[in-house]
Amino acid sequence: MVGNLGDYLLLVVNATCKATDEAHLREELSDVCEITALPDRALLALQGPQACAVLAELAPAVTRMRFMDIGAFTLAAPCVIARSGYTGEDGFEISVPVEAAASVAQSLLTHPQVKLAGLGARDSLRLEAGLCLYGADIDSGTTPVEAALEWAIQRSRRTAGSRAGGFPGSETILRQLERCAERRRVGLQSALRPVRAGALLFADGESATPIGRVSSGGFGPSVGGPVAMGYVPTSMARPGTKLFAEVRGERQVMTVVDLPFTPHNYRR
Repeated sequence: MVGNLGDYLLLVVNATCKATDEAHLREELSDVCEITALPDRALLALQGPQACAVLAELAPAVTRMRFMDIGAFTLAAPCVIARSGYTGEDGFEISVPVEAAASVAQSLLTHPQVKLAGLGARDSLRLEAGLCLYGADIDSGTTPVEAALEWAIQRSRRTAGSRAGGFPGSETILRQLERCAERRRVGLQSALRPVRAGALLFADGESATPIGRVSSGGFGPSVGGPVAMGYVPTSMARPGTKLFAEVRGERQVMTVVDLPFTPHNYRR
């Protein structure tokens, strides 16, 4: 995420990749801008249909924000707030100095509509929203085309665009945009028990050769049943396709479905 805060840009990168990302930024941009790594900060995610009403009691200006807007505010301490989150719901991500995290959290928890939730809750929600988890659904060996994330590639950077190519992996990615990738991330549903990450996928109930694997899976509390995502050959990525997952030595039928499993409720 890139936030424009007036006289500087604030970049929020994946924590696992921060060292690699910082090195890439310094290599490519040091001659045109100053790059500063910020001290460690805490992140509080206030998510859900009532998030705006709750936060507006402490910072009324957040009501004017839309999805992916970002700004500087003061709650119990100076903070940076983005109308974003990784649950598929409306909400806010609040970046605060580490030493102020507890006081900001306590100020939010005084509201009767706010309760603590851990990463397990976030994980089930992001799965239902069809959002990738780095290290599970995507990694350095996955292209945006394979992961069904083409929306992240601007038209200007695509073939025949005004600034075509020139980004890491562009030769492979642009070729896949034109000719399709060999594999594709899809949604998977089962009427039986949840299928966890790592489960192998097969084209039928008897074949010995897997055609893909589940990358994330579990019970979807909003869907009310098992949900999963995984990679399959592009030829088998059409919604309605029946596949088989191997669970505890048995083959379980799974159906390819459109993502997300539940609609996104971002404020556009």
